Amino acid sequence: MTSSSDEKERGSGARLLLLLDIIAGVEGDFVLKDLATRARLPVSSVHRLLQILVKAGLVERAGSVAYRPGRELFRLASRVLRHMDYATVAKPFVKALWDRWQETAVFSLYRPANHSALVVELIQTPHPLRHVLEPDTELSLLWGSLGRSILAHLPQEEFAAAYAKAGLGPITHEPPVSAAVLAQELEKIRNDGVAVFNSEEAELAGVAAPVFAGGVVIGSLGVTQPTYRFARLDVEALAADVREGAAALSAALGDMAGESNS
Repeated sequence: MTSSSDEKERGSGARLLLLLDIIAGVEGDFVLKDLATRARLPVSSVHRLLQILVKAGLVERAGSVAYRPGRELFRLASRVLRHMDYATVAKPFVKALWDRWQETAVFSLYRPANHSALVVELIQTPHPLRHVLEPDTELSLLWGSLGRSILAHLPQEEFAAAYAKAGLGPITHEPPVSAAVLAQELEKIRNDGVAVFNSEEAELAGVAAPVFAGGVVIGSLGVTQPTYRFARLDVEALAADVREGAAALSAALGDMAGESNS
């Protein structure tokens, strides 16, 4: 049975979303009464909800009686657009790897706030036996080639933060190797330009390379497959293709960054 407090909370959430939708379409500043009229809500209710948005930084005061969209709202919108742009630019590079190898090709985006990677673009292998990976899957940086190729290029403090939150392996439930051993493995990844991961226990393997924008690692591009098919591949050729694809994607993202700053 739904309580009245639950219904009130859901109602407030819906009204907050309605106000944000209206505010996003307003040009310039707005006043409380106009916002209430557009939302068809009581002025007292809109005033209470606005205070929630102001506290969150999504709306700001613009003088004594007016409001305007807040910097936090612009920051969130910018992050969403940036991720969409990355996925759009990455799509043909993901497709090129899939065309060549017919295995799951993935572009993941580094999430500094969570010290993890997020799958934002992928094409699944046509093989019926595969490791299921979906868009918006969050990946640990310590497990698998996609995460480790990012981890190898992070500053020491971000490496430490990612290691601290690693936990057990998502498939094998084994603890991570020591930070010292992992540091040696990451040095090899930097030297080779790719991360190669092959776990018989997890029955999963992959090759991935870091993707950069503005000289900073922002994600990874790679190919994953079951270990038994990985053993049949020309790993050197796969690594070369992944390196080349990641380098070309990095160049494309650098061009995009240059255009947005011009």
